[in-house]
Amino acid sequence: MLFGLMKFVTWLLSPLALGLAGMAAGGVLAVRRDTRRMALAAYAVAFVWLWVWSSPWFFIFFGGALERQYPPAPVDVLPQADAIIVLGGGINSPTPKTVYAELYAGADRGWHAARCFHAGKAPVVLFSGVGEGPGMKQFLVDLGVPPSKIMLESESKNTYENGLFVREKLKAMGAKRVILVTSAWHLRRAVMTFEKIGVEVIPSGADYEALTAKATQTPAMMQFYLPNPDTLYKNSVIMKEYLGYWAYWLHLHFSGKG
Repeated sequence: MLFGLMKFVTWLLSPLALGLAGMAAGGVLAVRRDTRRMALAAYAVAFVWLWVWSSPWFFIFFGGALERQYPPAPVDVLPQADAIIVLGGGINSPTPKTVYAELYAGADRGWHAARCFHAGKAPVVLFSGVGEGPGMKQFLVDLGVPPSKIMLESESKNTYENGLFVREKLKAMGAKRVILVTSAWHLRRAVMTFEKIGVEVIPSGADYEALTAKATQTPAMMQFYLPNPDTLYKNSVIMKEYLGYWAYWLHLHFSGKG
């Protein structure tokens, strides 16, 4: 119930939804002659709002603030662990009309998990996420991870359930310390969740989109300021992550669960 409500609230507070709400308010105010100045103000605020949230410079600042908390590091520096946990995201499993898994930006998570495995950092990779398990297993096998070294947890629908269901798998394995792999912008919430429910984690990030953008775009470039739909989507994901972190913090610290 809580997590379903959180999804609705994060959509309601998304940059696109708020921008459209501002434009709708402007439309309503424009109907009456005595509120047309307010209508113009609403339109202007909505325009600037959507411009900012669609601009690469803001994504570099806003998303980078999360990614910099877990800077990129070579897998060689990671300590040994009992398992590599990779959280779902960025991949679609094969369907009756397709042959192979479809990969998106977040599929870096699987690639990084395989990288950690081949570096000998843990003897097994455990993937957690509903619906994506077959695709991730196919991807990991293609990356050279033996099928016998891949475990799937295919019931969890959110980060909190990732933690709960993985914890039970780890207990059955006798595993205590894990390397936790997910997108860098998601690590803060994932680490907090796993640690709060008693799982010892070594965070290892992947999918550094904001830091990559910072390295390839500079203030001297026009595209650094020009809005685009891809950046609006990315900033919306980051906003959702900030809201999700504080919702999880409240839940984990005051619900008494764990």
